Amino acid sequence: MGRLRGDWRDLFAGFVIALDVRKLVLALTGALLIFMFVFLPAPWVALKYDTELAAELDARGAEWYVAMVPDAIGVIYRQPWHIPFWWTCAAILIGTAIWSLFGGAISRIAAVEIAKEDRIRTQEALSFAWRKWGSNFSSLVACVLGFLFFSSLIAVVALPGRIPGAGPWLGLLPALLMPALFVLSFIASLNALGTAFGFPLFYPAIAAEGTDAFDAISRGFSYIYSRPWHALAYTTVMLVHGAISAAFINAFGLGMLAVTCLPLRVGMGPNFDRVLDFALGQASYDNLVAAGGTGLGWSAILITSWLYLLAGLTLAYALSYLQSQLTMIYFLLRQRVDELPMTYVYEEREEEESAAAGGEKPAEAAKDGGAK
Repeated sequence: MGRLRGDWRDLFAGFVIALDVRKLVLALTGALLIFMFVFLPAPWVALKYDTELAAELDARGAEWYVAMVPDAIGVIYRQPWHIPFWWTCAAILIGTAIWSLFGGAISRIAAVEIAKEDRIRTQEALSFAWRKWGSNFSSLVACVLGFLFFSSLIAVVALPGRIPGAGPWLGLLPALLMPALFVLSFIASLNALGTAFGFPLFYPAIAAEGTDAFDAISRGFSYIYSRPWHALAYTTVMLVHGAISAAFINAFGLGMLAVTCLPLRVGMGPNFDRVLDFALGQASYDNLVAAGGTGLGWSAILITSWLYLLAGLTLAYALSYLQSQLTMIYFLLRQRVDELPMTYVYEEREEEESAAAGGEKPAEAAKDGGAK
């Protein structure tokens, strides 16, 4: 990775940090689980609200269920008001729960690599993320609940206006308490803004400091509000560099697909065209077996799985890059705000050492050491 400079130029190391087999496997596993538990049930929800899609599935058969997932997601995107509120909440919670584990593990690997230029095992990172799963998951949930709490207080003040008969008089209550409502609105707005821009720093904070959800929220809000322009500049560099590196990865992946598929087409002949049709969702398994036998059907399943795995690795790189770079941004902002050195990261043995040394917090000790 090279020596860190402690400024925006460190973000250019993101490509090397993200292109790590451990992070790619974690990102791909998390993405697959999110697909299985969030996106795969999408047709089941969409079929309840789109008669054309339901009729198409009935006509094509149940084996087309998976192939119609993109169409179903399109229905949900175009007509979100038809989707039950409970489904939206469940999808967000399930996705957050899954990524709290795998995103937390990626952040932990990146944090140790950035601070110590060391590599920890995947099992160790997952173990750490599992112990901190509650903090990762509850960090976002706590922010959302906080926003809903202050927003609900505003609604409660206006609620007496709905009482029959007395409503017009009780409707004066919100007008009289308008200054207090502005205060509640201000707090809710700060919460929403801090959550929108500070949430990406929650996982890195927990990974780097070994802290809990509320400390991660405090750090995320503090760093964003204290250094907004630095955060914006770092994010811009991350996005530009990420777009270029992702384009390179995608181009390389497409090249690999071409190098793989062209010889297969020469060797398999028309059967490979049938396999591609199956992989692209343009032919069913039964049609494939009818044309080339059971062996071709199994070959199509295996080839399709490998092709999707290769395509999934490009998505895995994007997720690994994003989580790793957010961890780097956290370290840069922490250095700016708290003056902690880039070389400090929480190590699990620090709790025992801290207790033996008289209870001094590791972060405070690192800050004192950096000041010296």
